Amino acid sequence: MSATRLKRPVYLFSKDSERFWAVPSTTGGLKAYYLEYGHHADTTDIQLLHFKDQAHIDAWREAWPGFKRELQLAVDSGMRPVVGFSMYTWNAAEFLELIHLIKNEVPQVLCIAGGPHVQQAEDYLHDDPIDAIVLGEGESSFQEFLDAATREQWRDIAGLAFVDNGEIVTTTERARRKELDALPSALDVVPLIDDNGAPIYDSLAYESSRGCPFKCAFCEWGTGAIGTKMYQFSMERIERDWRKAIAAGIKDIWLADSNFGALREDLDKARLICELKTSHGLPSSFATSWSKKHSPRVQEIVLLLHRNGLLPHYQLALQTLTPLALELSNRKNMAANKYEPIARDMAQQGVPIAAELIWGLPGDNLADFERNLDQLLQVFPALNIFAYTLLPGTEFYEKRHEYRIETIPVAGYGKAKGEYVVACHTFDRNEGLQGYLLITAHILFSHGHILPYSTRYLAQQSGLTTATLMRGLLRFICERRRETLADIALDDPLAIYEARSEIYLQILADRDGLYGDILAFFRQECGGQLSTENLRELECIIQLDELLSPQWGDASVRHSVVDFDLLAVKRRLDAMERPEAASFQPQRQEVSSRSPGGVGTILQDPDGGAWLRAEIVEGNADSAEEAPQAVRIMQPGSEALARAL
Repeated sequence: MSATRLKRPVYLFSKDSERFWAVPSTTGGLKAYYLEYGHHADTTDIQLLHFKDQAHIDAWREAWPGFKRELQLAVDSGMRPVVGFSMYTWNAAEFLELIHLIKNEVPQVLCIAGGPHVQQAEDYLHDDPIDAIVLGEGESSFQEFLDAATREQWRDIAGLAFVDNGEIVTTTERARRKELDALPSALDVVPLIDDNGAPIYDSLAYESSRGCPFKCAFCEWGTGAIGTKMYQFSMERIERDWRKAIAAGIKDIWLADSNFGALREDLDKARLICELKTSHGLPSSFATSWSKKHSPRVQEIVLLLHRNGLLPHYQLALQTLTPLALELSNRKNMAANKYEPIARDMAQQGVPIAAELIWGLPGDNLADFERNLDQLLQVFPALNIFAYTLLPGTEFYEKRHEYRIETIPVAGYGKAKGEYVVACHTFDRNEGLQGYLLITAHILFSHGHILPYSTRYLAQQSGLTTATLMRGLLRFICERRRETLADIALDDPLAIYEARSEIYLQILADRDGLYGDILAFFRQECGGQLSTENLRELECIIQLDELLSPQWGDASVRHSVVDFDLLAVKRRLDAMERPEAASFQPQRQEVSSRSPGGVGTILQDPDGGAWLRAEIVEGNADSAEEAPQAVRIMQPGSEALARAL
């Protein structure tokens, strides 16, 4: 190929995961913008390298010699080829390795990075071979970077950080874009179907608005590059993009908005997504980050999505109830904190509602967190508890010394993957690690649907702390399986937390042994704390949990005989009410349950436990064949379908 015909190569790297295989909207948007506005678009070849998992990255490494030759040919032809990386917590470690590889072997290549994870530019520019980092919105900065003829012109590009003569230069802050429709759509340049007409991607992560009105200290959304003022794309643009995605067969649409429901047009977006589902059968699922204010508009949107089968759950982002933690997190006056009437109203209307909590926020402590957990377990049918990972570009990151925040690198990757918070000025390291053990226990036993009803029942009992029991149960179960779990450091709470998926699969592999150990533990630990009647009630509810827990193997129907009114107990617990004592009086009841199976095949971790739980069979069902059942796991990045035919 002659030099006159050679185009300047630009590789844009992005990565999702095997659990969330979505259109590369970010890098696709950068390419679309440059093709529209770039001064040298006709002589620039922008290639999108979008990875699904580590296997994809390994395959690219094997093909690296070919890419290296193309880059070197461009260098030898007097060009400066560019590699760009869209950096997030989940891909930063892998991308830093690729950056070192590329720059070591072809040092003349320019490397530019952007995204939430590198907004603290000084953490990277001195240590890693990155030439420039985009601060804030990236489309215009990236275009101007590609069009800059010399390095000296970088100083004129707003929203850029780079090193010059050993010092970091940060250029003028780039003003946020208000007219978002001026941004070309990534869907105009990213192929959505393969040569056979099949969809390439499962999902579309879509940004219908930018900005967040809140400044939560643990989050980069409102305090960092995005800003507090909300701007949005027009409905015409959104409808065009969504119809294109649905026409390509993309199954799931996940909004990357910060506060869905806060804007008046969000109701129109919800109506559009429901119309698409009605007319085309897609999307199969829809998810978003909800408005922190439960307004009448939000309620209308929630009910509309629920009626159309597009609401896996309505999640209330509480994060903490501890007053000091709320204050330090800048969330003290949020309307979502008034959660009880919201939860009751949603439950009465049959809406699957859940709450979010974060353990490890500065201002919190283990005793308050445990009390908050017991309180919420009595109100919400589902809780999602997350470990606080300290992220660059957030207020807490900047105040880490003031709040005496102690961290441990996530999975040994250091700054590339974030840092687990294990201590701060309001809780010590031992409390921090015990908190991780509690999170793991909740994820396994409640979220993983091993003991959801038992956990709810225990939270209803006065004088008991659910957290203490759940931590103790986790230690007990692991100790009984120390030989099976020999590759896990079971004395290290963080090791247990990181190995939670492996533990979950192992303990469900022997369901009879698992529930036998659970009964033995509670008889031992609660014998002196619960009355004889209450202990029997707990044992009955453990039977209910066992009957409905996820199972290895194929779909099946199980017939059981119990000596209490299981159906009445389940109805009361489903309504977040304490079962009546009469329901536990000795009586014979025959119960059938249908399980989709799938543990270890479809289900690889506890996050999807509730989606593959068994269900009570109403009426007469003698076999799995008599009543087909389809179960979808709906979580960001994962879709699975189990069907008993």
